Amino acid sequence: MKTALLSFAAAVAMLAITPSFAAAPASDHRDKDRRERNYKEERRLAAERARLEAARRKIEFERQRKEAAERARWEAQQRRNDRDSNYGYDRNHRVTPAERARWEAAHRNDYGRR
Repeated sequence: MKTALLSFAAAVAMLAITPSFAAAPASDHRDKDRRERNYKEERRLAAERARLEAARRKIEFERQRKEAAERARWEAQQRRNDRDSNYGYDRNHRVTPAERARWEAAHRNDYGRR
């Protein structure tokens, strides 16, 4: 019993002393310099990251603008083509209502195939 009690006391003493060995060493001026360098490096990297993201946004905006302009140009051309259409006849041919009705009936369900 006495041996177990002494072993327990020794274990408690060892556990109480152990954290003092694991304590961090006293800081010196090099730690401060290292922290300052890291801070400056992080700021530089953050600025670089922000610059790259702004460039990507600008490129994406320009791409969307060009797509919208191209889409508008294409739609205007399609409207012009539809307006200039003379139901398959020559440009100077005067289309009669019967010809127009026949052409529209033949092409009524053709719109989705273009």
